[in-house]
Amino acid sequence: MKMIKYKNIMLLTVLLLLVTVDVKAENMYYNMVDDSGKIVYTTGWKVRIGDEFITEDNNRYQITSIQGQIAYVKLLEKKDVAKLSHFFVSNFAGLLELQRVYAQDNKKIAIYHTHNDEAYVPSDGTESSDSGNGGIIKVGNVFSDALAKEGLEPIHVDTNHVPHDDMAYERSRRTVVQLLKQSPAAIFDIHRDATPPEAYQANINGEDITKIQLVVGKYGPTGKQIEEYALQMKAASDEQYPGLVKGIFFAKGGDYNQDLHPKSMLLEVGSHTNNREAAERGIAMFAAVVPSVIGVTSANNSNIEGKSGVGTPEAGISGSVKSIGWIILFFVIGTAVFLFLSTGSMREAKGKLSNFRRKEFANFWGKKYNKDKEK
Repeated sequence: MKMIKYKNIMLLTVLLLLVTVDVKAENMYYNMVDDSGKIVYTTGWKVRIGDEFITEDNNRYQITSIQGQIAYVKLLEKKDVAKLSHFFVSNFAGLLELQRVYAQDNKKIAIYHTHNDEAYVPSDGTESSDSGNGGIIKVGNVFSDALAKEGLEPIHVDTNHVPHDDMAYERSRRTVVQLLKQSPAAIFDIHRDATPPEAYQANINGEDITKIQLVVGKYGPTGKQIEEYALQMKAASDEQYPGLVKGIFFAKGGDYNQDLHPKSMLLEVGSHTNNREAAERGIAMFAAVVPSVIGVTSANNSNIEGKSGVGTPEAGISGSVKSIGWIILFFVIGTAVFLFLSTGSMREAKGKLSNFRRKEFANFWGKKYNKDKEK
């Protein structure tokens, strides 16, 4: 009987390890240091050798070694994320998904909190609420109100997922499943980080705010798609509010329920050492970025610096229309190259194309004429 009991304990331990995901440890953070000894990034997320992140200025780094709370990194590449706001992100399937969202004009945005206990010490007097009614809920309320002003339809739930442990994401997963029944265009899990205040402090347009960190889960069927979505989101944010998004962290500890929806994102809105009011101002700015990313027209057509919302004449051709134009252009160029290679000269290629056009259109109009005659 004792042997069976020990086996059951061991089995339970293994199962718990399998579902364990990375979570932030309060008062424990990592500084990422480059070859010159400069701190290029700070996060409260647990880091491992091989982890990657993108900084505010769009440099992509990889962690090569860790000593205590210092992670040494090497530069991998400098991302030109601005291109992603004007070109299809990954492939034609992604473009079709974008077109589907445009066609439906889906404005529902789901908001929830896996760690609804999180709070802001300067404003809330504590870093965590045992009841689960942390200051992060108020940040979510501000986000919801700001989205509504943009003409979107926020669905904000404050379902309790305490305690703040490794199983919180399993509990919040049930919340996400319920939200999916309302077919939202995007889903946001709102958190706050655990770093010194300067890691998130910023002033944009004269307002003291906290920056926002995007977190991408690396495991799961939608991992790559979520990564591209985060890049697109940062590109849009950089265009409207430069400096608002402090970067993108790729967390290897799990998928953080991002496998359930192709437009799911975990946001860190400031840190527990920042003022909640600054976090609320930061998330309100971020709300103005959301319409362009999910492909709907904002009710507030004039964004900052007089920029017009996506879909208006002042904004110009939308990203999706441009994408279709690129596809047509590539097809035409490809056809021209094929004809040139198959005929050996540009004159013969033009003649072949002209002959094809006359023959096919003659057949088309002839068939149409005969059908009309029969009628």
